[in-house]
Amino acid sequence: MIGFVMFDPREGGDTSAAERCSLCMNIHTRSLEVRHGDSLEQGPARRPSFTSLSLVLFLALAGAVSGCGDDEEEPTTLHADLQAILEDAVAKGVTPGVSLAVASDKGPMWLGVAGVADVERNQPMSAQHRFRAGSILKSLVATAVLQSVERRTLALDDTLTERLPASVTDRIENAGAITVAMLLGHRSGIPEWVTDETNMAIMADPEHRWTLEEILGISGARPSAFPPGSQYGYSNTNYVLLGEILSAAEGRSWREIVRERVIERAGLSHTRVPEPGDLDCPAPCARGYVPFDGALADLTVVDPSMAGASGGHALVTTVSDLLTFWKKLRAGALFERRETLEAMFAFQSAPDPESRLVGYGLGVMRLESQGVVAVGHLGGTAGYQSFMLHVPATGRYVTGSINVLGDLAAVLVPILDRAGRP
Repeated sequence: MIGFVMFDPREGGDTSAAERCSLCMNIHTRSLEVRHGDSLEQGPARRPSFTSLSLVLFLALAGAVSGCGDDEEEPTTLHADLQAILEDAVAKGVTPGVSLAVASDKGPMWLGVAGVADVERNQPMSAQHRFRAGSILKSLVATAVLQSVERRTLALDDTLTERLPASVTDRIENAGAITVAMLLGHRSGIPEWVTDETNMAIMADPEHRWTLEEILGISGARPSAFPPGSQYGYSNTNYVLLGEILSAAEGRSWREIVRERVIERAGLSHTRVPEPGDLDCPAPCARGYVPFDGALADLTVVDPSMAGASGGHALVTTVSDLLTFWKKLRAGALFERRETLEAMFAFQSAPDPESRLVGYGLGVMRLESQGVVAVGHLGGTAGYQSFMLHVPATGRYVTGSINVLGDLAAVLVPILDRAGRP
């Protein structure tokens, strides 16, 4: 059973941040059993639109707003402008809640939030709320893989057949020609295993523990998308396989390696990579919602095996931890050699207008939005969407999350537009 919520926010008017913290909403809850074959009426299951529900769900600003960590090096209007963008997103019904962290190369971190972390309980969002970061995990996994390359435990030109057993590679077309570098850069041609049917299966049984056998069965039923190395094609299956390669090469779970060599080394005290079967998101944890049949389905609890090392619910973090990780990675603090970082950020063409993607490196994206270039990664999973980016033009880092699987661009585009200006 999945919980569903509908609500009607009270008008906020001209209130202070403290007064907005006490705004209440009339909450109506109901539970429905989601059946196989039901569909998200908002569009493809991976990208349902939330904006069409805005008149029903959000008539005005709801929840709390906060900011902290004044950065004297930044223009005085930057934080106010960003805060207004967050409040506008909630007021327009783009998301129940949103959190944002911003910092320059040298300045302190500023935190802003708007809306609610829990619709049913009307709990205000805070910058300390954890969330599931989806495909942002790919950047952490890529970091661990490249660390193994530095240690010569792996090589970028190692092939699948050299690193995985025949029980795996026999199910992958062109396995002998697909390299670790191709997996990292989504240039393998291996088909995507996440489909509309997969998404509906996750909604029907969120606590199901997914196995490699199931994932390969879905991916292997489809033909190769293109010859290995010939072009770009985003596929979560690539990083599921990278997790298997990393585990086999190091003789222990990829989760253990990411915890030790990435999360602990970067000092991310509020970040965790839970094991399959561990459904806990330590408090405070923002609830995650998916628009479904005119209401919001709460999909906070989904087994972290759902996407393996490619993301999904496998990374629990905060906006401040993501910003810390991204700054330390870009500074070279997680690698032994500068050449490794340069290889990671050697972007190849990866056109995807819908996501503003123009290039992909080894676990990192290059985005371009209205003339603003940003590098990092986006994340999306059941109930959450997030971003972890650096804007080279201004030297600013921006990391954020919304607690709905909906229109991330409605939040991210104006944020990047403002972060890309003095």
